[in-house]
Amino acid sequence: MDAPGKSGLGSKMKSSLKKSLRFHFAGGGTGGHLFPALALADEINRRFPAAEITFWGTKRGIEAKIIPETAYKLEYIPVRGFQRRLTAGHLLFPFVLAASVVKALRVFLKNRPKAVIGTGGYVSGPVVFSAWLLWIPVFIQEQNSYPGVTTRFLVHLAKRVYLTFEVSKEYFRNKRKLRITGNPVRADLKRAEPEEARRHFGLTAGAPVLFVLGGSQGARHVNWAVAKLLPELLKQTQVQVLWSTGTVDYDGIRREFAQFQQVKVFAFISEMPEAYAAASLIVSRAGATTLAELAVCGLPSILIPYPYAAGGHQIFNARSFELEGAAVCLLEKDLTPNGLKKIILDLLEDREKLEKMGLAARKQAKPEAVKTIVDDIVSFLPKNVLL
Repeated sequence: MDAPGKSGLGSKMKSSLKKSLRFHFAGGGTGGHLFPALALADEINRRFPAAEITFWGTKRGIEAKIIPETAYKLEYIPVRGFQRRLTAGHLLFPFVLAASVVKALRVFLKNRPKAVIGTGGYVSGPVVFSAWLLWIPVFIQEQNSYPGVTTRFLVHLAKRVYLTFEVSKEYFRNKRKLRITGNPVRADLKRAEPEEARRHFGLTAGAPVLFVLGGSQGARHVNWAVAKLLPELLKQTQVQVLWSTGTVDYDGIRREFAQFQQVKVFAFISEMPEAYAAASLIVSRAGATTLAELAVCGLPSILIPYPYAAGGHQIFNARSFELEGAAVCLLEKDLTPNGLKKIILDLLEDREKLEKMGLAARKQAKPEAVKTIVDDIVSFLPKNVLL
């Protein structure tokens, strides 16, 4: 039997420890940086329900829309990306960066996290740097084959850097910090049923669904080509279209295709499990996070890599998938409405090939990436805070 008051003291200590179990994530601007962070946060939340999880971002990024719909906190900083071309913004950049660091330091001093995880993009820089100044353990997760500028700067501050591709190792001197884990993907992506998913978007069960995925920032050349080819495609086949245009092209495309009941246009789709479950074929850019999601869902795709991505990493991603038989890679310089329409028609008319591509995509999946990364992060933390 416990001594009087012992259980009460123990319970207060446990409560205090749980309240101090805080994890902060810095990565946003685009879905490619945000969704891996969400996947890791969800796994931490599953293991440690009492943990306090906070995201960092800007009011301009996709995180400002997505995170308020979750149970996680969101802290804003004024940081902006550093433009490679000379602009007036260069004069303000040092002051905005300093203000972002000060904000992060103030938050960390008030409620010190056990770990800060950066998943790329300019938001990561000041937050991870501030954590390092306070001796808070920091970790970096890099999605792309060619590591971003922020990652290459922050690698020196991190306990560990988690990479998606083996080829990325060549860009780092200190290889002891590196782990090849694959790209973390949200666990809920495979939970939707195809028929329910189609009903959710007002689509029918009988006809194939072409999912045009412009990404969180849109893909103007892809949108242009699809808009040009779509009227003829709809005459030649019974295909239905689910189209995430991005905000820039949304109004024009929505008006142009308002008369077509089989075309569903959205600026952004947050219900990605349902969207993937409804899809028969994907047309998309070739960001690493998108490809990781397509792999987990086993979806065939036509990939049109963004030609100006750093280090040509989207071209590398798309060609890797094509080489494995999981996708057709169409370079933007070769993109024409008629050419894209022919590829779409050929694939939709060959169900056996679509099936084989889907199976090949699934072979590229690394569903264990989330568990591997969280296991490793937790191994750096004091054991008494995890009880």
